[in-house]
Parts: sequence; structure tokens; C-alpha cells
Amino acid sequence: MKKPILNIQTLSVYISTTLVLLLLGVMGILFVSGQSISRKIKENFTMTVVIDSKVDEPAILKLKSIIDKKDYVLNSTYISKEDALNEAKESLGADPMELLGINPYEAEIEISLKKEFSNVEKMVGIEKELLKNKGVTEVIYHKGHIDAVNRNIHKVGLLLLTLLVLLTVISWSLISNLVRLSIYSKRFLLHTMKLVGATWAFIRRPFLLKNMWIGLVAGIIANTLLGAALYLLQQHSPEVALLLPVRELAIVGAAVIAFGIIICTLCAFLSVNRFLRMRNNDLYFI
Repeated sequence: MKKPILNIQTLSVYISTTLVLLLLGVMGILFVSGQSISRKIKENFTMTVVIDSKVDEPAILKLKSIIDKKDYVLNSTYISKEDALNEAKESLGADPMELLGINPYEAEIEISLKKEFSNVEKMVGIEKELLKNKGVTEVIYHKGHIDAVNRNIHKVGLLLLTLLVLLTVISWSLISNLVRLSIYSKRFLLHTMKLVGATWAFIRRPFLLKNMWIGLVAGIIANTLLGAALYLLQQHSPEVALLLPVRELAIVGAAVIAFGIIICTLCAFLSVNRFLRMRNNDLYFI
């Protein structure tokens, strides 16, 4: 009768390792999505450059082209006095010119900042630089709101990072125990091979290869399940799927597989060495 290729003990290691890597992958995706949301929020921070009414449109467009070349600008939009008036008509439901007799609005250049410049300290410096330009009367942005949002983003990011590190440590512990238990049942075989003159490297090799394979397969299965879940999410909530950048998701997937291979192989190496160092009598009392 042939020995089964995959016994119950090995199957349980595959399943348990896959579940641990799956949980780790989910946490990694949450961390990546949190970073993506943070980036999009910061890129929505804007600074409004108010232009003096005496400045003509060609001069304003020239100023816009100069601003667009700055390293802190993601993009900018020119809003003429007429555009500002039309926006006011739509929002107020009335024409301010009928009440005041003049257009009370000034031309503006609305700037969206790159995420690395979206904090109050750097925005204060940008404000000073913009005010040096001829025709700029004011730079408007909400300091208190931006500061509060950045603080909350930092807290959430720190929490997600802490959970990811904690889960990584827990995953390491769980997989380590699984691998050690799978090798524990063969501790007498290890000792017998050592007694007949087999080198430690020769004894370790099949265990390392087996557990390397377990880590690889478990990582692939975990990634397949994660990919299926993300596909279903994209079908039902496309707007949520947009917050999950493909490049970062690929990194998470590669990290899951690499973590599975490394931890399973390393734990097998340490466990085999532990049993090889023990004397024969000690093997009965562990």
C-alpha cells in the first residue's frame, strides 16, 4: 500500500499557514489602502491665490504658468472673475451684481499641492513665496482644518502600522509552532540519521525543501483568495477598488509569498537544529 502523498498533519500545516498568511495579507491591504486614502486626502488640499482686479488676464495666465513649474504644485486651475460670479449665482440662487452693481469677485488661481507639501509648516512657506508675485493680494487656505486632518491621518497610519507589526509577530509565532510540531514527530528519525553518520546539512535538506514548498504554496493560495475577494469588491464597489493601487497590491502579494517561504524555511532550520543538538534520552521528555 502506497504512503499518502499528503497526510493529515501536512495538510493541517498547509491550511493553517495559508490562513495565517491570508490574515497577514488582509492587514497589508488595509495598510496600503490607508496610505492611498491619506495620499488622496492630502492631494485635495488646496491654496487659493487671489489676484488683484487691476491685473489683466494674460498676466494672470503667465503667473499660472510660473506657478505650475513649482515643485510643490500637483495642478492648478485659473478661475476668472466671470467664472467666480457664475459659481456664486449657482450656489446663492441670485446675481450679486444686481445687488451691488459690480462684480465683487476677484480672479483666482486654485492650487492643488503634492502630498509631501500638504502640511501647515510647508504651506506657510509657500504662502510667503506666492505673495512675492506681483498682483497677488492674498493666499487662502484653512490652516486649522489641514492641521487637524494631518494629525488624524498620522494617528490612523500609526495604528495600522502597529497592528501590521503586531500581526507579523503573531504570524511568525503561529507558523513557527506549526512547523516545529510537524518536525517534532520525526525527532527520533533525525537522531537515528545522525547516529549512522549523516551530516546535519544532509538531514536538514528535505525538511527545508518541504517547508519552503509549504510556504510557497500557502502564499500562492492566500494571494489567490485575496485576489478573488478584491475582484468581487471591484464588481460591487468600483469606487472602493480605486483606493487600492495595483503596484502596492502587487508588493503586498509578493511580501505574503516571501514571508511564507522565509518563515517556514527558517523555522524548519531552527527546529531541526534544536532536535539534532539534543541527546537521545532528552528526546523522550519534550
